[in-house]
Amino acid sequence: MSLSKLWDGLNESFDCLSSHFHSLSPNTQKFVITSAGLVTAYFATHCVKDYLHKQRLHEIVEKRQTERNESLRRADEFSRKITEARRNQISNMDFDTLLAALKSGEVKPTEALHTYQWKALQAHKRTNCITLFIKEADDWALQLEKSPPEPRPPLYGMPMSLKECVPVKGYDVTRGYVNECFMPSERDCVMVEQIKALGGIPFVQTNVPQCLLAYSCYNPIYGTTNHQDHKDRTSGGSSGGESALIGAGGSLLGIGGDVGGSIRFPCHFCGIAGIKPSHIRFSHRGVQGSVPGRPLINASDGPMAPDVHTCVEFLKATWSSHFIHERDPYTAPVTWNDKHFTKGNHFTIGYYLDDGWFTPTPALQRAVLESKKILESQGHVLVPFKPPRIKEAIAMFIGAVSVDGGRYLLEHIGNDLMDPRYKSLLGLYKLPFFIQDILRFLVQPIYPRLAHALTAMPRNTSELRKKYEAIEQYRYEYIEEMQKLGLDAILCPVTVTPAPHHEVPVKLFAVVSYTGVFNLLDFAAGTVPVTQVTKADDDALAGYPTIDPWYRLAKETTKGAIGLSVGVQVAAPPFREEVVLRIMQDLENHHKHTDY
Repeated sequence: MSLSKLWDGLNESFDCLSSHFHSLSPNTQKFVITSAGLVTAYFATHCVKDYLHKQRLHEIVEKRQTERNESLRRADEFSRKITEARRNQISNMDFDTLLAALKSGEVKPTEALHTYQWKALQAHKRTNCITLFIKEADDWALQLEKSPPEPRPPLYGMPMSLKECVPVKGYDVTRGYVNECFMPSERDCVMVEQIKALGGIPFVQTNVPQCLLAYSCYNPIYGTTNHQDHKDRTSGGSSGGESALIGAGGSLLGIGGDVGGSIRFPCHFCGIAGIKPSHIRFSHRGVQGSVPGRPLINASDGPMAPDVHTCVEFLKATWSSHFIHERDPYTAPVTWNDKHFTKGNHFTIGYYLDDGWFTPTPALQRAVLESKKILESQGHVLVPFKPPRIKEAIAMFIGAVSVDGGRYLLEHIGNDLMDPRYKSLLGLYKLPFFIQDILRFLVQPIYPRLAHALTAMPRNTSELRKKYEAIEQYRYEYIEEMQKLGLDAILCPVTVTPAPHHEVPVKLFAVVSYTGVFNLLDFAAGTVPVTQVTKADDDALAGYPTIDPWYRLAKETTKGAIGLSVGVQVAAPPFREEVVLRIMQDLENHHKHTDY
């Protein structure tokens, strides 16, 4: 159609409406004019309010960026208080060596702090992992230096990094929401209280994805955090800032949080170690999760480090007393159980390569098979295990994590600046249930797993109650399957791919079946790096499934991933964290003497 014809058509339509309007009675004309005016005013007011609100949010981001830049500048200034030679000397110390040097007085807490402020800044330049440095850290380090020389607390002078959602007095817990900037915590959470009591020095906060429910790491306040070696790939989430910082050498020990894999995904992607204890054993008091008021699917804080041994030493110190239970009686008064961890114990371990919901890419399956052989050579018994009803379990997990059908997330992200990458996922939450039902019917033939996921959201409180009932039944069913085989623990993939490209996780949420099931069960679960993607793994992708869009996306993002780290996951029932750590350390000790 030519432009002149289109214009003629519009004029004709306008003339028709005008003629119709003038044929109306005077009162009706007034009513139409008034109604049109009110509707126009309503939408104009709404648009102005939305514009002003967005402007305010952008101003908040600008203010926070200024504060962040000053925080980085100040940390850089303090890091220069130590000579380059001394800094390099301390930088070359591993966790044990540095801790021993701190306790003996060979290294002062301020020297360790300034060294890791510098190392964290170098890591930040590579990854954009830091939100803010904790300025009081210098005072805490000086206080330790002035304290009596004996006895030294277990973590005396050790700098520690914290995921941004771990509350520190005077610092925000934004969870990536602009609206939650400049709302500082009024007190330390129990975890931070204990770190300080143990002599550790929290010195920096690290980045998270907006809303925390993602295994990528970007938000409108601090931007995107990338893998330490590949800017086009994610460091994981939601503890992605922690994994990038530790993976790039900027911290020897950090605290992450995990409600569906948020410690394990990042550790696997970045080649570091970490564990999610059962929530029964670690206090979450004072910590606001991704969706507050959510029972059964509980977030767990836990250590992340370059190696399993550091996680072990941290948890030995943490569970050396009833400090946590005394401040939070809803956690169990269970201390470190060295009998479970002692070398010489041999465990019966169930293993699987594929959970029946989403087949991992070749490198991740190979990692489990190679780990099986290593553990068998060390005296452990490995037994094939089929996790029960994972298809149903993933629906339970999705529904219970969002708990209210996604309303909390929609309200918070919808009232905030939103990264465009979240739009497709949030679009599903916005659809009325009857539209979801129609969509499920339409996609069932070509996208059956998505169709199944669309049934996960509870429609009302009755459905939510049934979901909780199903979760309780599933927990005992899973335990019974383990008991039939006499299993102490489970060995399996962490997820489906190595570190994917930044835009992939929000489109490929179904891969959380490997981690989310252990949050559903409230098991202890950890990740240890065991290998890297090889050329042979890359070639083997030719035979990887492409039966639906999720499989095709997993295959595409794994192509060319040669050299990326691959971990395995070890899990066990509550209060068996020591068993998980022992198995992880057995794998780590083997690889210390090999070059993978």
